[in-house]
Formats: sequence, structure tokens, C-alpha cells
Amino acid sequence: MPAFAPKWVIFGVLALVLSTSHSAAALADADARAQVAAALYAASATQAAAEKQTDAKLKLLRKSIDQLQEKVHSSAADAAGLRSELAVAQEKFVADLAVRDRAYSEEIAIFRAAVQDIAATPEGAAALAKYNAGDRKGALAILDKLDEALDAALKKRQQIESAAHKRSIARLALDARLKGDVTTLDAIGRFERVVELDPGVHWDWVELGRLYRSAGRLGDAKEASRRAAESARTERDQSVDLHELGDVQVKQGDLAGALASYRKALHIAERLAAPDPGNTDWQRDLSISYERVGDVQVKQGDLAGALASYRKYLGIAERLVARDPGNTDWQRDLSISYERVGDVQVTQGDLAGALASYRKAQGIRDTLAARDPGNTDWQRDLSVSYNNLGDVQVKQGDLVGALASYRKAQGIAERLAARDPGNTDWQRDLSVSYNNLGDVQVKQGDLAGALATYRKYLGIAERLAARDPGNTDWQRDLSISYERVGDVQETQRDLAGALASYRKALGIRDTLAARDPGNTDWQRDLSVSYN
Repeated sequence: MPAFAPKWVIFGVLALVLSTSHSAAALADADARAQVAAALYAASATQAAAEKQTDAKLKLLRKSIDQLQEKVHSSAADAAGLRSELAVAQEKFVADLAVRDRAYSEEIAIFRAAVQDIAATPEGAAALAKYNAGDRKGALAILDKLDEALDAALKKRQQIESAAHKRSIARLALDARLKGDVTTLDAIGRFERVVELDPGVHWDWVELGRLYRSAGRLGDAKEASRRAAESARTERDQSVDLHELGDVQVKQGDLAGALASYRKALHIAERLAAPDPGNTDWQRDLSISYERVGDVQVKQGDLAGALASYRKYLGIAERLVARDPGNTDWQRDLSISYERVGDVQVTQGDLAGALASYRKAQGIRDTLAARDPGNTDWQRDLSVSYNNLGDVQVKQGDLVGALASYRKAQGIAERLAARDPGNTDWQRDLSVSYNNLGDVQVKQGDLAGALATYRKYLGIAERLAARDPGNTDWQRDLSISYERVGDVQETQRDLAGALASYRKALGIRDTLAARDPGNTDWQRDLSVSYN
């Protein structure tokens, strides 16, 4: 049988399986069920999908159905019992086939709904009886309805098949984006076309949400995380969705909401990892949950809690790397865990400990970046390490060393930002580099150079903040850039200019502090502005 038999063949088969009775008794519920089962089994979609299957159990069931159909047509004895047995076998065949073929499952679901609709009403049952009795004109409206259902089913299958091809290309585009050859906006467009055609695949929404977040489209990212949650099929999927939602909430300044999302993900990860400590995927999921919880604890000022979370993250990362030193994902995780511990040590004033942690992270990242210079994630990680080292060097009074570290970070950030102007994460990285360089120039007495550098920082911060006023990280960056410019203006005795800059910073910080009085960073920023 061809992949798609003519629609009228299906109608002929439907008429054949319904021709066993022309009386009112044949329209009873049990017989209606048998008629629906027969129609689904005889549908071209079922037969085409069955032809592609090699499963021995399905083939055996199909042979049994053929034998039962012969008995129904040839035996008058126990006809009702045979039809019931046949219906059960046909229903089982369709259900088993749907489990093995997702596209068929969605296609036949549409067809099933139409056939059940026809058989479930007295008018529909009467029209089918008329058709079987030879009154095809009277049954024409029913056949038209069935034709529309077939068109919808075929369209759905075509959409799913088209999405499968586009999905493969979109995932290839993700790899190209990682290498800096494809922009974030291009990758977004590709995944948007995929989910438009086939919105039921969980990881499509996860990837699209991450891309939206990189582009600063936090509203779209939050909606994508909601759609991902709707299509989650496993507990692990659910934990991933909670991480994605938490990441958006952090950027929107909703720390309490983010912590709640991350803790839910952590509970799932702990439950999955506990029975099977040897499952490295679940161990890694657990480590990522600890990292996310720690990140929020830092922002909330809970340094002791954050350090405890980060040390759990570090412990898992070290065990995984010891198990397979060649796994670059685990190496990268280990570098991040060292970095997070170093961040807390800096805040606690343990500069020697922080420098040691940062150098461990840098050592791993140097190796990874040298291994694949085209991997933009690894290049970005390395720039972050140079910034971290520079921060500690500044606190230790090593301005020459700090300037050298910051310049290395700036060089990487400029190259990445130039490759993908739509990647807001990379644009922000560049603004941070300008801020750091300006700070050192101020300490070295180069006020003109510092002001020029800070204005570059301000230019990027203004563009990002205008792009998404709801992104609290970008709003805070903008307030800091105004403050830095104001600091130099004050030192240069441009008091009017300094006051204007400080008032712009104060306006932003007033808004942020009122939005979340529990955010200690924002409260401290506000106090600095008043000073």
C-alpha cells in the first residue's frame, strides 16, 4: 500500500467495515466503538506507519486482526462477540503503533476525534447507515467532514516532519554560534520556526529560552520557560525548567522567586542523585543546583550560606573531574566552582584564598581556551578569570598587574562583542572591562583616560538598559556607570556635571531599592548615592 492512500479508499474501507448492519440495533454504543476502531485501523495513516514498523509483536497482532476480520465476515454465529474481540485487537494495534511513532500519534489523534464525532451522534450514525445502504448523497456532509479531518491530519504530519529537519539545522546553528560564526539573533529565528511548527518538544523551548536570555529578551525567555515546563516529560526535565525560570527571575531582580525555583530544582536533583551516586548526569545536575542557590545567597548577602553551597558544588566537580580528566564539560564546571568560592572569599576579605581559587580557575580555562580558540564559551570564561585576578590585584595594591589582567580581559571581550553585537551577555562583559580599566586609570591618576574609558562603559550600559528597562542587572550597571563618570567629574572640579551624573545614578537606585528592600547590594548602592 502506498504511504498515503487516496482519501476515498479510506471512505470505502470505512463503508465496508460498517456494512455488517443496516438496522437501528447496529448503532448501539458497542457497535459504534467497533466502527471507530475499524476506521482507525483501516486509515491510510495507520497502514503507512505500520508498513515502516519491523516489530515482531505488531506484525503478529496485525495477522491476528486479519484472521478475525475473515471470521466476522464468514461466520453468523457469535458475530457480536467476534466484532468486540476484533475492536479490542484493532484498538491495541493503533495504541501500540502510536507509542512507537510520535508523528503518527498526533496525526491519528486528529483522525480519531473526527471519526468518534461522526459515530457518537444520532445524526452521524444515521448518515453512516445511509452511506452503507447506498444513499451516498445523503452521507456527503459526513464524508466532507472526514475529508477535512484527513487534511488536518496530513498537515500536522507535514509540520512535524518539517520541524524535524529545521530542528537539526537549528542545533547546528547553536554549534556555529558557540564558535562565533552565527549570531544569537540568527539562532533565535531558527528555533522560533521550529517551535511554531512543532511546539511539543521540551528541549526546543529550553534552547530558545536561553537564546532569548542572551539577547536580553527576558519576557520572551520567561514565556519559553513556561512552555518548556508544559512539555516536560521527566523529573529531570522539570528541574531544568526550574533552573531556566530561576535564571530569568535573577535577571529581573526577583531574588526570592529565583531562590524558590532553584530550591525546587535542588530537591529534585537530590532525590534523583541519592539512589544512584554513580550516575554522573544526576551528580552534575545536583552540582549546578548548588551553584544556582549559592549565586542567589550571595546577592542576598548570605555569604556563609553561599560558601557552603559553593563548596558542595566544588566537591562534586572535583569528584567528576577525577573520574574523567578528559571531560571538558566537567573541567569547565570545576573552574566555575573555584571561581564561585573565590568570589565569596573576596567579599569576606580573604584575598590570599581568593587569589589561589581564581588562579586554579584560570589554569583550567587557559588549557581549555588553548585547546579550542574558536570556542566562545571558553574564551569568555578566560576573560572572566582575568577580570577576577585583576580585582584581587587592585585590592592588594598591584595596579600594574591589575591593569595587565584587565587588558587581557578587554581584548577577549572586544573580539567576542564584535562577532555578535546581538549577544547582550558579551556586550555587558565588554562594559565591565571598561569599568575595571577606568578604575585602575583613576588610581594611577590618569583622569582624562579614565573619563574616556568610563564613557565607553556608559554608552554600552545605556544601550542595554534602553533595550530592556526591566532587566535589573542592566539598570544597576547603568547607575554604576553614571557614578563612575561623576567621580571623575568631581575630581576634575566639574561639580555641576558630577551632581547631574550622581542624580541619574540615585534615581535608578531609588527605584531598585524600593523594588526589593531585602537586596543588600541595592540598599548599599543607594547609601553610596546619598553620600
